[in-house]
Amino acid sequence: MPLNPGTGAGAAVARERVVPRLERLLAKVSSHRKVRHAIVGAAAIDGSWEWSAAAGEARPDGTPMGTATPWFLASVTKLYIASVVLRLSEQGRLDLNAPISEYLPDGLRRGLHGRAGVDRTAEITATHLLAHATGLPDSLVEHPKGGRSLVDQIQEADLAFSFAAAIGRVRGLDAHFAPSDLDGERPRVRYSDTNYQLLMLIAEQVSGLAIGALHRRLLFEPLGLRHTWFPGDAPLDPAGPPATPWLGDWPLQERPLALRSIGDLYATTADVLRFGRALFTGEAFADPATAGLMHRRFRRFGFPRSAAAIASPAWPIEYGLGMMRFALSRPMAAGRRLPPLIGHTGSTASWLWYSPPLGLVLAGTADQATKAAFPFRAIPPALRGLDR
Repeated sequence: MPLNPGTGAGAAVARERVVPRLERLLAKVSSHRKVRHAIVGAAAIDGSWEWSAAAGEARPDGTPMGTATPWFLASVTKLYIASVVLRLSEQGRLDLNAPISEYLPDGLRRGLHGRAGVDRTAEITATHLLAHATGLPDSLVEHPKGGRSLVDQIQEADLAFSFAAAIGRVRGLDAHFAPSDLDGERPRVRYSDTNYQLLMLIAEQVSGLAIGALHRRLLFEPLGLRHTWFPGDAPLDPAGPPATPWLGDWPLQERPLALRSIGDLYATTADVLRFGRALFTGEAFADPATAGLMHRRFRRFGFPRSAAAIASPAWPIEYGLGMMRFALSRPMAAGRRLPPLIGHTGSTASWLWYSPPLGLVLAGTADQATKAAFPFRAIPPALRGLDR
């Protein structure tokens, strides 16, 4: 089932109550050292109002950040990938519970998941991938002892790689656990970009289309996302140059080949909000009830126990199928009552959140990888008390 679209009789919280909070949030985020620009947007889930504002310089040349400036979604892209995978499932082209080895090219059907001398690649399903329940190492940040991670190599020099090449890097690395029984009492989940690289590769295999063309056909065109695109592609309508994402003082757009290979989207705030409304109401699917698969059950990530895990989403974040939930109890929130949020964040402090109690969709970014925790630390407090 799609989520209840709002509070009371379906009405979203009033614009005049939300906007002053978000204006203060924008000022707070953009005032942080290392944050060159920020953008914050919100929309009522019922479509009754929408708002956005921006601050700072979009690019090193001093171009002002505007509300129509596209920005890098980072792992918010996983919501789009999961939606496309579920659309392929609706069409009968992909069985979410079949072994992924049925869909992978020959060179990747064995040897990806090794633990205690046992190859469990054939036990992994698309549902495992969507839920981060495979135990697979992260191809971007993990590496053999004495080796270098792909992220380390990218920081040294720009480089291009295919999904298959990135995925192949996990061969020889021990998996963290066997593919979880997602219907069991305590299924294990651990965030890994490898899972979504595999989903993108599978989506291309079953559709016969490149990932950008597939998203255009199943999401961008049907939903009117005219200013959303993958690096190396073009949006349906010209959107202008995107804002620069940063890692400290390093502009990530100095690595165009790597950004294209990683495969995360660019979009305008209006497009991200439009996608969010379509996703959380079920409009993004042929059957609106399909949206319910993404948030039917959330499973909590464990505590990070390695450098790679510390750099990725972990406890107390929960994960469904392509969707996060961030809901702190009052003791965890120092006695404050904070509204629960579902959606996704990205490593560059990007976010697409939905608050079911408020009927509110929120999107934005600080475009700074050193501030990746902003969406968790700053947004819930900004919404505190709006459900009263």
